[in-house]
Amino acid sequence: MGTRLNYSGLVVAGVGFLLTRFTVVLAVDQSPARFYLSGVVPLVLGLGLSAFGVALTVANVDRNLVRTTAIWCVLGTAGMFALVVLTLLGAAPDGETGVAALQSRTYLSNFLIGGSVGGTLTGLYAARNRRQRTRLRRQATRLEVVNQLLRHEVLNGLTAIRGYASLRETSGREAERVVADRSDGIEETIEEVGYLTENAGPGETAVGPVSVRTHIEASVRSVRERYPDAEITVEGGDDSPEALANDRLGYVFTHLVENAVVHTPAGTPVDVSMTATEDTVSVAVTDGGPGLPEREQRLLETGEVDDSGGPRSGFGLYFVRFLVASYGGSVETEVGPDGTTVRVVLSRTADSASDLGGATPGRVSVGPAVPHLVVVVAAALAAGVVYGVAAQQVGGSVGIIGALYGAEHTVVGWVTHQFHSVVFGFVFAGLVALSPRRYRDSLPAYVLVGTGWALVLWFVAAGFVSAVWLRLLGVPAAIPSLSAVTLVAHLAWGPALGVFTALGYRHVSPRLARVRDHLVGH
Repeated sequence: MGTRLNYSGLVVAGVGFLLTRFTVVLAVDQSPARFYLSGVVPLVLGLGLSAFGVALTVANVDRNLVRTTAIWCVLGTAGMFALVVLTLLGAAPDGETGVAALQSRTYLSNFLIGGSVGGTLTGLYAARNRRQRTRLRRQATRLEVVNQLLRHEVLNGLTAIRGYASLRETSGREAERVVADRSDGIEETIEEVGYLTENAGPGETAVGPVSVRTHIEASVRSVRERYPDAEITVEGGDDSPEALANDRLGYVFTHLVENAVVHTPAGTPVDVSMTATEDTVSVAVTDGGPGLPEREQRLLETGEVDDSGGPRSGFGLYFVRFLVASYGGSVETEVGPDGTTVRVVLSRTADSASDLGGATPGRVSVGPAVPHLVVVVAAALAAGVVYGVAAQQVGGSVGIIGALYGAEHTVVGWVTHQFHSVVFGFVFAGLVALSPRRYRDSLPAYVLVGTGWALVLWFVAAGFVSAVWLRLLGVPAAIPSLSAVTLVAHLAWGPALGVFTALGYRHVSPRLARVRDHLVGH
């Protein structure tokens, strides 16, 4: 959990952007069909791929998905390059070298863009298949645990009940106590099995804000009743933070505290501490025992089941891991010479960049969730239109932006301008996510962040970066290139981006989240 960027997405973004730098935008005096099909379409695909790579970098998605997509993007580009080179060398006229044949083909980059886009789509499909296989593996693991639990707990319990039932007249209250205990154990086992079979993991379990301290105190009382001689200390201040979980959170703390008490020597206290940040609540259980075995560390941190310890061994820890994962949390272990610390980290928020719209529970990240990411793209495109209209009203033109990509043309300028708007929109979403929580549900805060970000872009990107870029292309440009026209356009773009994003988060993202959950569920 925490703030993360998926750096593999920069590979996809870099491939798309570099290929567009070699895309030949046909001259305006060419036929319109040739201009759009051979020039503009590849430019849109390349810049779209680059923007998609940036989205993967900042989005709150699985890192393995981004890594797999980046690998396939590179493979697709390399494969298409090899195919085109072999084709051109084989078709070279007599006496013409292979290099000359390559240089005479001005549309090589267009084919490479096609290969990179195809490779990216293949990577997304491969990542989806891998995720499905992982899900099936987890389901198989749960079924194995359920089978072990039923065979061990239920069958052994029934055997004991039958045996003591036959001795009821001679054993009296002892037989009744054993029968009652075994019956309670079977009932608890049935509840645990039912929960395992009805819930699958993160995003598929109904969770909501619950008081962490309330569950800790109830769990500690329960353990003290069973182990009256145990020394258990609870730290963490007087506040009562809430985290995303459900009524089974108490099982997590009860089992961890009981496990620590059992393995701690007499006279050594078990410490339970709670710390809360703006986005997470962390509960640590520390004991002074011999140290958690590596097998059980692996079970808590990854959910990997090992049969070497027997059918019941490790089931409680497995269920702890399963519950925490279903809440979108994580479990960390630290084993040292003085004992073991097991730390449960729960989210206080949803897996989104903002509280607007009521998001879906998940891990905390600076990046927006996929529904919010779609909203950011739409908001950035709409804000880009506002920028263009404002620029034209004060005597400017968006077409000049196309000069950065080799052709000062209205269509090329609008395409590249919208690409810039989307990429800078992703950065804006990250800035909103970094703002204090009390401001993340405020429309004025979005407008303020958007305006500030627009001023930074006007001064840095428009004033210096674009001017240097044009000079490198041989186009005269003053440094810095700060004008009132671009200032007005940027001041129109920033607040518009803030308003569109906030309204989209509030009204559109929840609907997109429901559609996503429906598709994932099926």
